[in-house]
Amino acid sequence: MLERILELLKQKGMSPSQFADEIGIQRSGMSHLISGRNKPSLEFIMKVLARFPETDPVWLIQGIESRVSSQPVKTNGTTQFQSDLFDPPELAEIPIPSFQEKKKKKTEAEKTIEKVVIFYSDRTFREYGPEVI
Repeated sequence: MLERILELLKQKGMSPSQFADEIGIQRSGMSHLISGRNKPSLEFIMKVLARFPETDPVWLIQGIESRVSSQPVKTNGTTQFQSDLFDPPELAEIPIPSFQEKKKKKTEAEKTIEKVVIFYSDRTFREYGPEVI
């Protein structure tokens, strides 16, 4: 991934310190990445993709060109991905339920209490559950 980060720096015509300032990380963090001391974190990748949305995330992470656009599109409450010219339509129309839809599916009857914890002022505690732990 380091080679692709360096290639991105070259494409943007930036020095490592300019790139660090641009994506909002410390310059020393960028120096550690380039020297090989640290590996890019998910937070780093997210910042790069947020600042440079034209960068293909599959290319950045895996080093391969992606055919499918990774830009999500919201329609009728579901998230779908834009299709590429050569993608079969059924792949582009797979609905992805949102977090709220998943959360609503669990009813009150399905919820059970797993344990109760009581904290005392002397910094001790007691746990109660199906069996006393």
